[in-house]
Amino acid sequence: LRGNPASPLAVHFSHFMQLRQGSAMAKIIVADDEPTHLDLVAAILERAGHDVVAVASGRACLDHLGQHAADLVISDVFMPGMDGFQLMAELTNRGIIIPLVAMTGGMRGHFEPFSAIMTRLGAQAVVTKPFTAEQLMDVVNRCLATRS
Repeated sequence: LRGNPASPLAVHFSHFMQLRQGSAMAKIIVADDEPTHLDLVAAILERAGHDVVAVASGRACLDHLGQHAADLVISDVFMPGMDGFQLMAELTNRGIIIPLVAMTGGMRGHFEPFSAIMTRLGAQAVVTKPFTAEQLMDVVNRCLATRS
């Protein structure tokens, strides 16, 4: 393998290592108050090889980030208690710099104004429910590609 860098096995190994160094094995926190959706998003991310912490609120996400490092946050926008808007604002107030994907199904035709607000508050991307596993992974991979 090491003696012939052009061997098919070496090429596949090299590609595998590039993939693993890119966006795989990231620590991702998912916050959503809807248990079914929370479990579904966590399962998609885990199947892709990520380490996922699933929490049911913005407050639980913020508490977790206060004690543990993470590479990405994926948060529902509309949740009881601390919602996604408040979570993004509090992350900024505390100086916590982390890529964040906002997800929502509650914009009812008002995507542009909400998306602009979420972006100003620090969301790196916004996805609307329902979304496919491929759409979610595309957004996650783009966000993780920007990490150092």
